[in-house]
Amino acid sequence: MEILVRFEEPLLTPIIHEIQARLQGGSRLSVSLEPLALPSALQQLLKVGDQTERPLMILKQVIRLLELESQMKKKFWKMARYPLVLAASLLLLFMFYSLYVFPSLLEMSNPDTLPRFVLPLIHPSAKYILAFSPFVSVILLIVTFRRIPLNRLLQMKMIQKILRLYYSYLFTIEVGSFIDAGFSLEEAFRSLEQGQTGKKKQMYGLLHQRQKSGQPLSEAMQDEDIIDVETVGLVHIARESGDLGRLLLEQASLLHESIEEEIEKKLLLIEPALYGGLTVMTGTLFLILYYPIQLAIQQLPF
Repeated sequence: MEILVRFEEPLLTPIIHEIQARLQGGSRLSVSLEPLALPSALQQLLKVGDQTERPLMILKQVIRLLELESQMKKKFWKMARYPLVLAASLLLLFMFYSLYVFPSLLEMSNPDTLPRFVLPLIHPSAKYILAFSPFVSVILLIVTFRRIPLNRLLQMKMIQKILRLYYSYLFTIEVGSFIDAGFSLEEAFRSLEQGQTGKKKQMYGLLHQRQKSGQPLSEAMQDEDIIDVETVGLVHIARESGDLGRLLLEQASLLHESIEEEIEKKLLLIEPALYGGLTVMTGTLFLILYYPIQLAIQQLPF
């Protein structure tokens, strides 16, 4: 902790001191790290580490997830930086053109010969509406996107696969840690059911009920669309061999790699989409720039 205080940013110093005080006071690792305000899924993982007496192993998995999130964010912004800067430059160019060049070209034209849809643009205030219309459109697009319910966004096919891998990863870590530490499946599900939220709470609750009713775990998992097929097959094999805990923890490492690969694939799809949108924007601005020039040329006396 002293090393962190020395090298981390000053804003984090109070948080580090709080964590240090909790650890020295004998608090468990999950409680000590609460000042970091980690996502609920990661905080629940730390609680699993406390319950199974393996906090350092779970902490390592939490750090891997946080590093993966940080790396993917850096890759995204590195990929999107150039298209966003170029798009902003085009919008500023369009604003300058709308405020100064476009009105001058319209003044060179005869209003009687202009098309009807161009006539409203002759009004002095029309240039301001035209100049700021792209920015208003972008703001409306962002507001509309933010108003879309999160559940509807998560139902997209490209996101569903990543979510399934993520939930499978959490399942293998949590259940595998309990089983490898000597707990029974019923004890593991009973502990995991507490403190969970959303789909994970529902999943562990149903698995707990079906486990008590005698249904095989692999069949109960297969009914849940939240776990990937490979993990379900592994559970079936592991239950037959009697080495469920160790195999689940090994599967967790493979799932972490699969999550990273899947996110990178989706990022590769985003890059051409950004450049495609940039191409459409460039072509639209070119047409807008060229049309009044053509009208002005037609008014020349030759």
